[in-house]
Amino acid sequence: MGQVVARIVLTGGPCAGKTTALSKIEQELHDRGYRVFIVGESATELIKGGIRPFGESPIKMVDFQRLILQYQREKEAVYERTISMIGENEKCVILYDRGLMDNKAYVSDDEFHEICREQGVQELDMLDSYDMVIHMVTAADGCPSYYTLENNQARSESIEEAILLDQKTQRAWMGHNRLVIVDNSMNFDEKIQRVIDNILQVVHVPYRIRYQKKYLVNLEKSHLSKALGGAIKIAIEQTYLEEDREHYERRLRKRTLGNEITYYLTVQKKAKDGLSKIVTDKKLSEKDYLRLLDGEVKGMVRKERYTFVSKRQYFKLDIMEKEPFGLLEVNTISSDSKIILPDGIYVEREVTNDADFDNVTLADKPKGKKYVITK
Repeated sequence: MGQVVARIVLTGGPCAGKTTALSKIEQELHDRGYRVFIVGESATELIKGGIRPFGESPIKMVDFQRLILQYQREKEAVYERTISMIGENEKCVILYDRGLMDNKAYVSDDEFHEICREQGVQELDMLDSYDMVIHMVTAADGCPSYYTLENNQARSESIEEAILLDQKTQRAWMGHNRLVIVDNSMNFDEKIQRVIDNILQVVHVPYRIRYQKKYLVNLEKSHLSKALGGAIKIAIEQTYLEEDREHYERRLRKRTLGNEITYYLTVQKKAKDGLSKIVTDKKLSEKDYLRLLDGEVKGMVRKERYTFVSKRQYFKLDIMEKEPFGLLEVNTISSDSKIILPDGIYVEREVTNDADFDNVTLADKPKGKKYVITK
């Protein structure tokens, strides 16, 4: 069977440049020896086929999103099965023109939760099924003179509606560990290149390299209600296992969103320059998680993670359970990327390369007892 190197969602508001980006990404990856599969936009396919939530004899929007989610899941399964049928030496990248969570932007949270319940899927599972999500901001936000719907008959949004929908789409994907927002602060060619550069971080090196900035946050001096309005909260239990090789960090991660729980094992090689090289990042069953947890444990850290968008940048604020501070993180395209810190967050200083603020350093050390899994 073929090897899936990466599953990448390209999303965004209307007239963001996705169609052009997909074409250039496909060509770039093909030239580098990857076999590229593109999963088309489900909503556009249904609308062009006559299934519409507008016009004559429309169906309800919630029913339309119910159909899209089912259709999208079935399409994604077909692509996965196809890759299992091809040669084992094939390096495959799956590009999704919008993904499962895009549906959340068009209905209320309660309606989306009900759709997920009916179809037996969890939001965390859907978020975690992709390696990267790239959100291209609509031209309506930043370049309104270039905003047009002439190349997409399935669209009818005004500039104001496009900006609002763009913001709702960003929020639908908050909670994903690697959400990248590409805005219109550059010309269009540079915007497309920024998208490609992010994708090459994931697929063009033997292992993924993550550029990350980290800041120490004074919670007492911060106005969290202002900064975290609309943020997504995920409870995290991160357990560090004894290292089996020098400089390799092995950790278990339990993430809880409402009543949904997912488990992961991550192995990464950390360098002094702040780079984290992800060697393994795989989902576990609860049984496998408990089995690994029953081994030699170095420590555990519990925290609440708030994910939010500020000034078109995607931030993660971790509030540690037993520490009177927070840690603000943002992933960047390069080590010298400019960061605009969010309003309401009082940053003491940058701690990107400060080992005292690594999670493994902050983790509670075991005291002769096994950890108990809490649900």
